[in-house]
Amino acid sequence: MGIAMMFNGFPLIFFFRDTLGIGPASSTFTAGFFLLALLLMTPTHLFLRFYKPNPILFNLGVGFLAISMYYFVFFNPVGTGVTDIGNYVFIFAFLILLMSIPSDVQETVVPVLFIFSLFSNITLVYSLMTDPSWTVGMRAAVSFSNEGAQAGGNPHITARNGVICLLTALVLIPRYRSVFGRLFLYFSVLFSLGVIVISLAKSSYLGVGIMVALYVFYNFKVTRIFSAIGSIFTFKNLLILIVVYFAIDYFLSVYSNVYYSLGNYWSVFEDRIMDVIFTSLGVKLTETADIDASAMGRVSGFSDFLETIYSWDVFLGKGYKFGFLDIPILEAWVNHGILGFLFFNGFNFFLFIYSLQEIKRNTSPLSTFLAYFFLSLIVLLISGGRPYDIAYWFPYAVMIRFLGIKYFDKFNAKPAPKQLAPANP
Repeated sequence: MGIAMMFNGFPLIFFFRDTLGIGPASSTFTAGFFLLALLLMTPTHLFLRFYKPNPILFNLGVGFLAISMYYFVFFNPVGTGVTDIGNYVFIFAFLILLMSIPSDVQETVVPVLFIFSLFSNITLVYSLMTDPSWTVGMRAAVSFSNEGAQAGGNPHITARNGVICLLTALVLIPRYRSVFGRLFLYFSVLFSLGVIVISLAKSSYLGVGIMVALYVFYNFKVTRIFSAIGSIFTFKNLLILIVVYFAIDYFLSVYSNVYYSLGNYWSVFEDRIMDVIFTSLGVKLTETADIDASAMGRVSGFSDFLETIYSWDVFLGKGYKFGFLDIPILEAWVNHGILGFLFFNGFNFFLFIYSLQEIKRNTSPLSTFLAYFFLSLIVLLISGGRPYDIAYWFPYAVMIRFLGIKYFDKFNAKPAPKQLAPANP
């Protein structure tokens, strides 16, 4: 539970704090939530026993955090903030506790993540139904209650939670043999896709597309296609398909407006993509295309990056959080110079390599989930956030601990069947 709260806690924080009005509408509630998560993770043998993480990811990840902390203390033009100090404390505390937890926790993390994310999807629906300012066609997000907060909430948190629920459900499906268990997981997949769609987060749309493309690339074999087609005609799978078909048909017949609403969301998404293309490339593919504000911010951020490259700041950077590019892989260079760029992007490069290896090998449910989830983050690395955000580093910490670990091969290997030895004559 502690790992799940740290990995994907923001949807629950927004629900309890902003929708239900429990606790102060400030970062104090967030800090208390994360402190509770760390307490749940604290083992009795703290500082007495550590489990080996991925050494390459650990060195590169901690290396970048050390560089950014050095700049925060000695090369900081924006001033010292309590929130920044708290973020570093939570990141390192989470990483230390992860290395103190036995490896067999991976067997239960995925189901708990699934339960948390599914519950968060349900709370999102409740929040939208009780929000008088929200109507069908708007982006789905929990509205913040604190003064001066972002209007309309943060749809990227909503979309990310949908992606987590989608992936965990898909990873769990092969582990369940019961018809009702699989039906429930398939329903959760469809429910999560609906949440992703109504969030209107372009990065999540593209991230899901990347995941699907790589899954097809590594699993597209003619023999598997024929075996999959053959497996459909088993009694259990036919029963599931029939139930799902009639359930969807009944739902669409009763709630036909849902189908048209999803179509409307898709049209809005297409318009947004055309706006981004027009803003970034100057190519107007449709007559209705207009300037996209967020894309324009990234275009200007790229200009700041080019300005840094052709100045003396290319070596050491301009300082901690000097420029907000909304492009983390470039902001690491603008603010922290060559070393910051190499450590941060080297870390993400090796994460990509380990993710591809895991998708191909399918070592364990948790590692497979983390591999696909990182693919969904790739788009955000060039389109949103900052290289210091805890929304990145909490998942990064779990990946450092559980992704690309060689001794997991032996841990997850199935014991070979014993063979009878021939009797001596």
